[in-house]
Amino acid sequence: MQVIQDVKKLHKELQKPEKSHKYKQIIEELSEYFLFGDHQKEEIFDYFAEQNILNLFYQKLKSANHQLTIFIIERLSMIITNLQNPLNLNYVLSNPVLHEFINYNYDFNNPEIVDYYVNFLKTIAIRINRDNFYLYFNQRYCTFPLLWQAQKFINYPDELVKNTIQNIILSLSKLSSDPKSGKQTESVIFNQTKIMVQFKLYLTTSPFIQVYIKYIFQIQQMLESLNIDSQDQLDKLEDILMFFNDLITECPFLSTLLEKLILDKLIQPILDGLLLNRKTSFILGYEVGLFTIYLFLTKLPLVYPIMSYFCEDQIFIDETIQNIKLVKQSQQWIYDTKNMEQEFQNIFQNQLDDNQKDQFIGHKKSNLIQNPYKNQFLELLRSKHNTLLYLYLSIWFVAKQNNYQIPSMQIINIINLKEEIVFSKKLLELIILLMINEDLKELKQLYQELKNKLVSIISNLKVTNKRLSEGLFVNWDIIENFDWDNFTNSQPVVKIEDLKPYVDNSKLSEFKYVYLWILVKCLVKDFKKKGVQNLYQINQEIKIYQACELIQLANSQNYLMIDVNSGYLIHTQIQQESESGIVKFVQPLKAIECSFMGDILILECNKLCINQFKPYQIKIQEDVITSVIDRIYQAQQSMSQLIINKLEALL
Repeated sequence: MQVIQDVKKLHKELQKPEKSHKYKQIIEELSEYFLFGDHQKEEIFDYFAEQNILNLFYQKLKSANHQLTIFIIERLSMIITNLQNPLNLNYVLSNPVLHEFINYNYDFNNPEIVDYYVNFLKTIAIRINRDNFYLYFNQRYCTFPLLWQAQKFINYPDELVKNTIQNIILSLSKLSSDPKSGKQTESVIFNQTKIMVQFKLYLTTSPFIQVYIKYIFQIQQMLESLNIDSQDQLDKLEDILMFFNDLITECPFLSTLLEKLILDKLIQPILDGLLLNRKTSFILGYEVGLFTIYLFLTKLPLVYPIMSYFCEDQIFIDETIQNIKLVKQSQQWIYDTKNMEQEFQNIFQNQLDDNQKDQFIGHKKSNLIQNPYKNQFLELLRSKHNTLLYLYLSIWFVAKQNNYQIPSMQIINIINLKEEIVFSKKLLELIILLMINEDLKELKQLYQELKNKLVSIISNLKVTNKRLSEGLFVNWDIIENFDWDNFTNSQPVVKIEDLKPYVDNSKLSEFKYVYLWILVKCLVKDFKKKGVQNLYQINQEIKIYQACELIQLANSQNYLMIDVNSGYLIHTQIQQESESGIVKFVQPLKAIECSFMGDILILECNKLCINQFKPYQIKIQEDVITSVIDRIYQAQQSMSQLIINKLEALL
C-alpha cells in the first residue's frame, strides 16, 4: 500500500540527523498521516503506535531551535485536538512521552514558545476526563505535573496566557465533582471516587494553596493601582473574581478554603484600613475600598460571610489561614524551576490522617471574637459624601436582597429637608429602593414635608411670575417619563464611573425636590405613576403631525419638527410623496442649546441636563439659521407654563 510506504519513508527520513533542515516538513506530513490513520486507516495509526513516532518528535525537540520547537508543539496540539477514535486518543494521552513534552525545559524567555506551550497544556486539559484522569494524576505521590506546570504562568504578563491558565485550572478542578453519568460500574465509580479524594486533598493543601494566593495577590495589586477612569482595569479585576466564582460554584469542596482566604487576605485588610485605621498589607481609599466590597458581594457567592462583618456581633477568625503568608510577587515574571516533588509527597504520606484531610473541608467555627467592624460600618451613615454614601448603600441594597435587616431608620434620616438636597439623583433613587416594604412613620412625614415644599414652589412661580428653575426645566423629561413599576423592578448597578467625585449643582435643587417627592409619593401613597410614552425613536418612521411646527432645512426632504406638547425636537427626513419621515435625531426640547458655525446648526446638551447626549450637527441655509434658533428658543419658553400646569396636576 502506497500510503504506508510513504509513512515509513518519512519515518526513516526523520531518523536521519543530517536532514535537520527538512524536519519541519517531515513532521508536518507525519502529523497529517497520524490523523489520516485515526480517521480512515487504522493500520497507519497502528504503525505510528508501534514505532512510537511521538517519541521521535520529542527527540527532535531536544535539539530544536525555537522555530522548530514551536512547530513541534503546535503539531502535537493539533493531533490531540483532532483525534476522533477514543482508543487512539487514550493511547496518545497515556503515552509517557507526553509527560516529557509537558516537563521539558523550554526557553520560556521566548513569548512565542510560552503561547504555544500554554495552548498545548490547554489542549491536553480539555481532553482529560474522569475516566482517563489517572493518567495525569499520580496517586502514589499525589502529584499533577500538568496542573503544576500551568500554574507557573498565573502571573505571566500576557492576558491571553493568563486567561488560558484560568481555564486549565478550572476545567481540571471541576473533574473532582461527582460523576454525572450513570453508565459506570460500581467498581469504576469507587476507583474514581478514591482518586478524587486524593485530588481534592491536592487542591486544598499546601503547596497548591499558593496557586490561590497568587490570584489573591493579583487582586491586591489591581486594587492598589485601580484607575477609576480605566474600564480595562475593572474588566481584568472582574475576570479574576468570576474565576473565583466559578471555582466556588463548580467545586463546592473548595468553597470553605477560598471563602476564608478571600475574607482573611482581602476583605478583612480592607475593613481594617477603612474602619479601624489599622496598618494593613495594602491600603485603599474609602471609595475604592467600598467599591471592592460591593464587587465581592455581587460577583462572588459570599454574601453571608461578608455581611457577617456588618451585621453579626461576633465573627470567626481562622488562625490557620492567618498564618499563611502572602509571598510578594516579582514585578517581572520569572519561570519557577523550584522542585515541589517532596512537598507533594508529604501530602501523600499524611493522607490517611483525617484531621489533615479535613483541614479546610467542614472545619468547625470555634474561634469567635467580638466583631469590631459592625458599629464602625454604621458610622459611615453620618457621612455627607455622595459617592461614599452611594457605595455604602449599594452594599446594604445587596444585603436587603438577601433578606438582611437594613438600618432603615438611619438611612431615611440621610434626607434632611432642613438643608438643601446635595445628593445625586442616583443616590436618592437608591434610598427609596431601600425603603420599599419598610414601614416607617418618618416616610409619611417626609412625604408631607416634600408636598408642602412643592406647593410652595408652584405658588411662588404663579404669584411672582418667577422664571422656572433651569435645572427642573431641562430635566423635565425624567419626571415625565418616570414609571414606578419599572423603577421598582430596576437593579442598581455600581459602575466604575460612580467612584468619581460628585459635584452638586444648586441649580438642580428644585428638580431634586420634585423628583424625590414623586418617588416618596409612589412609595407612601401607593401611587403607580406611569411614564409618558415617547412617540419618537431613532430610525423610526413617523407621521408628520400638523400640530407640530415644521422647519424646512437646506435639503427639501429634511425638516426640524418642534413638538411642544410632548416636549421634543426631532430631525426627520421626509419620504418622497409621503406624509411620513424617518427620525434621525430626537431629544427633549428643553434640554437643547443651539449654536452655529457657517451653515451648520449645532444642537448641544444643556450642562445641567442629567441625561447627557452628544452634539448633533445639521446643514441649514446660512441666511435663516439665526431665525431657526430663535424659533427653537421661543418653543422652549412656551413650554414653561405647560410644565407648571403638569407639575400642579401631579399634586
